[in-house]
Amino acid sequence: MFTKEGFTLRAAGIIVYMGLLFCLTCTENLQALLNNHILIFKLDREPDFGSFFNFTDYPFKSPAYIQQKLSHALCFFWLAFTYKWVFRKLSTVFIYSVCFAFFTEVAQLFFSRTGSLLDVAYDTVGVIVFITLFVVGRVTNSNKSLNSYT
Repeated sequence: MFTKEGFTLRAAGIIVYMGLLFCLTCTENLQALLNNHILIFKLDREPDFGSFFNFTDYPFKSPAYIQQKLSHALCFFWLAFTYKWVFRKLSTVFIYSVCFAFFTEVAQLFFSRTGSLLDVAYDTVGVIVFITLFVVGRVTNSNKSLNSYT
C-alpha cells in the first residue's frame, strides 16, 4: 500500500535521478564531468534542429558508439524502474519515460550537444526491456502461486 510519506520519498528519488540524467546528457563535456567532476553547461541559442532527424552520420559499428548507446538503454531502464515506484500502470511508466527521453534529446540541442531522435529510440529500448522483464516476472510469479495450490 502506498503512503503519502512513501510516495514523497519515491517521487524525490525520481526527481534526483531525472536531474542526474539531465546533467549527464546536457553537460558540454561528459568526460570532464565523469573524470574531473566539472559540470559545464554551454547554451546554444540557435540550435540545429535538422540534426535531430539525422539517422546516417553515426559510427554504428564502433565499439565506443555501441557502448554509449547501451548506456542510454541502461539509464532509461533504471528510469522506468524508478517510475514504477510511483506509477502503478505500465502504460504511464512507458509514456513518462519516453517523454523524458524526448525532452533530454531536444534539450541537448540547446546545450551544444547532439540531440537525436535515434537516441530517443535507444532510450525507449531500455524502457521496453524493463517493462518486458517486469511483465515476465509478474507472470512467472503468478504461475508459481497457482502451482503451489495444486
